[in-house]
Amino acid sequence: MSEIELQDKILKHTLDLMRLSAHEQSEVVKILEQLEDELKQLLLSRDLSGASRAQINALAVQAGEVIKTGYATAARSLDTKALAIVIAEKTQLAIAAIIPTAVILPTPETLASLTDDVIIEGAQSSKWWSKQASDTAFKFAAQIRQGVINGETNEKIVSRITGKTGFMGVSRRSARTLVHSSVMASANNARLATYRKNSRLIKGVRQLSTLDSKTSDICIAYSDGEWDLDGEPLKGTSLPFNGGPPRHFACRSILTPIPKTFRDIGIDIDEPKDVGKRASSLGQIAGDTTFEGFLNRQPPEFADKVLGKGRADLWRAGKITLRDLVSGTGRPLTLEQLRKKG
Repeated sequence: MSEIELQDKILKHTLDLMRLSAHEQSEVVKILEQLEDELKQLLLSRDLSGASRAQINALAVQAGEVIKTGYATAARSLDTKALAIVIAEKTQLAIAAIIPTAVILPTPETLASLTDDVIIEGAQSSKWWSKQASDTAFKFAAQIRQGVINGETNEKIVSRITGKTGFMGVSRRSARTLVHSSVMASANNARLATYRKNSRLIKGVRQLSTLDSKTSDICIAYSDGEWDLDGEPLKGTSLPFNGGPPRHFACRSILTPIPKTFRDIGIDIDEPKDVGKRASSLGQIAGDTTFEGFLNRQPPEFADKVLGKGRADLWRAGKITLRDLVSGTGRPLTLEQLRKKG
């Protein structure tokens, strides 16, 4: 059966997923900007000139509670369970469009268990949110103490935290990365659960890594690796599956399905003979599909719609890469809009 067509459908959904990530990142940034304003007002409401250690400690404790609440709100902003259901449904439709037989969905309970507090680099997302909150509170207290020691004005101390060089800029970038990683982890978990639920149709998975100058060494090494649905290596792959992507923060790699042959599933149809090229609705194309190759095979209006006309022109001119989508600068897409897309 046409593996490349199935792969392309997964890639199309993943580009939309990156747009969803851009939307979710912007929502979290709004929460942190509000937190930043609260911290600024908290600082400006105090006279820090000559503040005692006890006064500074009390301010740090109060700010810590504000930060903890803000990050807890940010952590709840992404509904990973609802996202998993949408991704599983789209994966089901993608498989059904290529393989003419019934495709089974994992239960909502299964999807919820796989995407509630997803694991990223060995720790639960809730732990990463807590760590980011703790880091922000630590930096806040440190900057207050340093400013008081230096005899700085309140406005100068505020700039240490919220100005152009303030550490909250780093905090926002870290939160963006965590949101994107949570989106990708939830989506990959939902896809893998759907593949496993349909083991009579799918024999394994392949990792597709976005190969560009920003690709991590680990994803370069894992690119095109294949495993069966139990995570055992296929076709000479030597690296362990280890749960699949995301393999690190800001990972863009995905798992695409390796379908069984038509005859494996009881359909009397010959497979394409040329394994170097695979048949698709776009003609004969190379089997090592990437996001770039996928977009290049689409009509120009497809990239215009996904990236926006101006950004698509920049991409075609080689002035931006698909990594810009990961940074949150792509065209945002809400979960409801993603649900309604074909």
